[in-house]
Amino acid sequence: MMESTTFLDWFARRLSRAGLSRAFGVPGGGASLDLLEALRRHDVETVITAREDAAVMMAGVSGVLAEAPGLAFSTKGPGLANATNGLASAALDRMPALLLSESFTQGELEFLSHQVYPQSELVAPLLRQGQGVELPTTQDAVEGWLNSGNNAPAVMFPGASDFKQQVPGNPAPPDRPEQAAPNLEKAAALLRAASRPVAVVGLAAARPGLSAGLRAFTGRLGAPVLSTYMAKGCIPDDDPHYAGIFTGGAIEQATMEASDLIVLVGLDPVELLRKPWAFTAPVLDLSERTYDPHYLTPAAQVVAPLGETLSGLTDGLNTCDWRAQEIAGLRDGFLRGMESGDLGGLSSTSVVKAARDAFADHPRLCVDAGAHMFSACAFWPGNAPRDVLISNGLASMGFAVPAAIAAALHEPDRGAIAMTGDGGFLMCLGELKTAVETKANVTVIVFNDGQLSLIDIKREDRQMADLGLSWSAPDFAAVARGFGLEAWRVDNDAELAPAMEAAAAAGGPHLLDIRVDASPYREQLRALRG
Repeated sequence: MMESTTFLDWFARRLSRAGLSRAFGVPGGGASLDLLEALRRHDVETVITAREDAAVMMAGVSGVLAEAPGLAFSTKGPGLANATNGLASAALDRMPALLLSESFTQGELEFLSHQVYPQSELVAPLLRQGQGVELPTTQDAVEGWLNSGNNAPAVMFPGASDFKQQVPGNPAPPDRPEQAAPNLEKAAALLRAASRPVAVVGLAAARPGLSAGLRAFTGRLGAPVLSTYMAKGCIPDDDPHYAGIFTGGAIEQATMEASDLIVLVGLDPVELLRKPWAFTAPVLDLSERTYDPHYLTPAAQVVAPLGETLSGLTDGLNTCDWRAQEIAGLRDGFLRGMESGDLGGLSSTSVVKAARDAFADHPRLCVDAGAHMFSACAFWPGNAPRDVLISNGLASMGFAVPAAIAAALHEPDRGAIAMTGDGGFLMCLGELKTAVETKANVTVIVFNDGQLSLIDIKREDRQMADLGLSWSAPDFAAVARGFGLEAWRVDNDAELAPAMEAAAAAGGPHLLDIRVDASPYREQLRALRG
């Protein structure tokens, strides 16, 4: 006779076996409390966050780093509504987060009532953007999501009765369809014919298991390699083929215009600026999924596991005509462009370089949306996939601090640094509580200029009047101390290095509030985007 158990007990055990070690969220008083109790029985830690959107981001980052499912939980109604920005991040940043939110009964849905709205309709558009799904409370649905392998988000709305249903304790695993070997003939012909190819590496390639194959492919190709923000580190910054960051903007024009073939390796269109594809060379697209719409129509496309594709193409490659000095010149040109307008002092570039030098062991870096991200991604060293974590699909403010907490909990000895602007930090201040309660090995660096810098640049370019995009800079160091963190405030250049060195030597969560000069941002933005 087959052993049976409750769905909830099976669910908690199944996710634990799939690699889930902790879940994040703000519970309600119903099914989510039952979930927390079941997770604890199966040695899954639960982290109570300040906000639900941060919880989904933490779950997604945990899933990405562990290459396992991430789990977040919330109450129904306002809890789910608060979680939607995190769910949008999971969808557009391709993170495997499952959000479990409590459900309304059918009776509650039949009339307007306190907190009631159609929850499925709220999340459906976000799930579609990431090829995500709403999961029914069944074993087959959960197994299908776990085995999909596509980093898609999911949402489940269980009720208490759903959790109590009896299910087989050890159901048979689903059959996995066999995949045919990829057809590489046209791709190989394009590579053989190219004398000056350029490779662009994107987030779908940002997996540790692909590193050796990717580096073998690019090394044999001998061409310049650009990485997107989210693929930073896939080709190390000190690799002789690394030529800088690719955004689809202006700063990579010199590299792209010198090419006769553009090889996209795991590039996801969600990473690029909202503007037409600007390059004329033919494109070879090596991907694991199709995108509709895409920026371009490639000359050839291979949709297959990237490991197989890269392995199959590497042996037949001919070394191209690029010289090492040319690639080094392109990389130097990129870095010079990122230093545009920097006169020293407390610029974002000087802050990132000071952090790079003080934190010699280079914790994982988590970066918020905002003007500081340009310097952070350019000058922080990346040596492996996901050394730098950034929301560049959704490009959400308020991402860096939750991401850094999750990254530090995933790898405590290494720890993490969150680089955030003051605007983004104001959106997730409450997560300092989470950092303290979890004793996360996190350093928060706030680029505090008292304004929405990028938006203000665009306002000035449109010759518009002051629209209230600046404010009195808060004393974030004092706020952090109120939460129990050690904190430093940096007001001038002389204070920067000593504060960074003190933070690097400190343990546990701490914060640097740095009053930065925003004036170089305009030139950086012009260099990047034209």
